[in-house]
Amino acid sequence: MPPVRIDPAFTKGARKLFANHPEKRKRVEKTIGLLVKNPRHPSLATKKYDESAGIWQSYVEQNTPSAWRIWWRWEGDTIVVISFGPHP
Repeated sequence: MPPVRIDPAFTKGARKLFANHPEKRKRVEKTIGLLVKNPRHPSLATKKYDESAGIWQSYVEQNTPSAWRIWWRWEGDTIVVISFGPHP
């Protein structure tokens, strides 16, 4: 199971998102937990988001308006969450 960390550049943004959307915290934490267990878990619908930058996207929510996503990249064997929030 790969370790996961939040990119330090995004930490402040993450706090602000959770302050504005506290109801999303459990969903984001669950998604990160699934990433740790299996980045290809079917409910995550993980796919490449930006091939050139090596950024991946995984679902936090599905079938809702402005459904949330997590964007992340591999650094060695570590998953680094670089952003999460509503799908653009």
